[in-house]
Amino acid sequence: MARLFSKLKAIDFFKKIPSDLTEATLTGAWLSIVAAVLMAFLFVAELSAFLSTTTTSQLVVDRSPQNELLKLNFNISFPALSCEFATVDVSDSLGTKRMNLTKTVRKVPITLDMERQGAAVEDTAHKPGPKYDEEGRFDEEPDIDITVPLSHENFEATLARYPIVVVNFYAPWCHWCQRLEPTWEASTKEVHDKYPEWDGRIRFAKVDCTAEVDMCRQHFIQGFPSIRVFRKGHDDIYIGGMHEHEAYMGDRTKEALVAFADSLVPSAGQPHRKHASLSAAPKTAGCNLAGFVMVKKVPGTVHFVARSEGHSFDHTWMNMTHMIHSFHVGTRPSPRKYQQLKRLHPAGLTADWADKLHDQMFVSEHTQSTHEHYLQVVLTTIEPRHSRHTGNYDAYEYTAHSHSYQSDSIPSARFTYDLSPVQILVQETGKPWYQFLTTSCAIIGGVFTVAGILDALLYQSFKVVKKLNLGKQG
Repeated sequence: MARLFSKLKAIDFFKKIPSDLTEATLTGAWLSIVAAVLMAFLFVAELSAFLSTTTTSQLVVDRSPQNELLKLNFNISFPALSCEFATVDVSDSLGTKRMNLTKTVRKVPITLDMERQGAAVEDTAHKPGPKYDEEGRFDEEPDIDITVPLSHENFEATLARYPIVVVNFYAPWCHWCQRLEPTWEASTKEVHDKYPEWDGRIRFAKVDCTAEVDMCRQHFIQGFPSIRVFRKGHDDIYIGGMHEHEAYMGDRTKEALVAFADSLVPSAGQPHRKHASLSAAPKTAGCNLAGFVMVKKVPGTVHFVARSEGHSFDHTWMNMTHMIHSFHVGTRPSPRKYQQLKRLHPAGLTADWADKLHDQMFVSEHTQSTHEHYLQVVLTTIEPRHSRHTGNYDAYEYTAHSHSYQSDSIPSARFTYDLSPVQILVQETGKPWYQFLTTSCAIIGGVFTVAGILDALLYQSFKVVKKLNLGKQG
């Protein structure tokens, strides 16, 4: 066993020198101090580099999962588009078309100055279209003269004369108005026969909006036909403290209109809200639309336009002036993720980094003006160092180009988006522990070895010089 231990000693890398064979020098002491300070400095620097992180940016093909949906968030005010007809449609290059989205869209009436006028309104104008008498006609053709439309000269006098006046605002070119015309005449005759002039409780009337443009605009008529209920000279009602118009939204048949008139007569003083056909049209001219839509990651369009089942629109009346309060892509980052994004984003973050259209106003300077906004969307993925715990964050940015043009189709506001197939990948990495350990050993061993070699050279040099001096003295 002693022999074995003796052989093991032969492979000792660190053979010891007896202390009586070593010699301490002042030069060696100074070199030792300098080497120790240098090793400490380099070790602290390496430790700091180990604890810090480095950021790398690269362009890669979009890694989004197949069929992943993208969230488009918006808050837009249209001061001249009524909430009664405002709709949000979505289409894309794959042929997907979704009309009149309501589940994730909130509509709030606003004034021309874009001041909100209360809570969101019920979307009554976009329910299935009203029923008509077959072929738009009644069974027995009434043998009566067509009621002369009211004009600005006798409109107010008619409203003042009768407690209740139901007015049909129409346009002769409108298909839906043409279908309603014979039914309206028959309903008018039956209601007037049932409640004659001497009774004086209710009257049916109509207004040609192509002849009385200013009067129709004064009553915020945007779609045809619009049937309004005037009580004691006005059509104003209050719902939840909100000032709105009283409107008929039921079926456009003689039976429905006559039944509606019967429901109004007992309530000549106040609105009778129990009738299913009685509804509220926005009192104000404008509408704020806020919410979001989920779309596929392919080129597409978000379309803001006036639309209604059973109504027609005069394109020359439509004004799509709008204020974009916000339009951003994806989900807003939490405060913690925003700080990470601000720290790691390759170009830094500006005030409008994710919302280039924030608080911008677009005015329709001509009639029949359509506004189009073209958005080029780029995805930046941030991968923090500890992404296993915090997760990655996808930040969407876009460039926007806007213009307006005159079109024969109904004016609208279009947001066309196109996603880049390339995404920016920002990765935060740190030095692995084994690299730190290797570098630390290299620092200690390297400085110690260099100091030892330098000490040996100086020691031998001093020894040679000393020997030469002794030789000269001898």
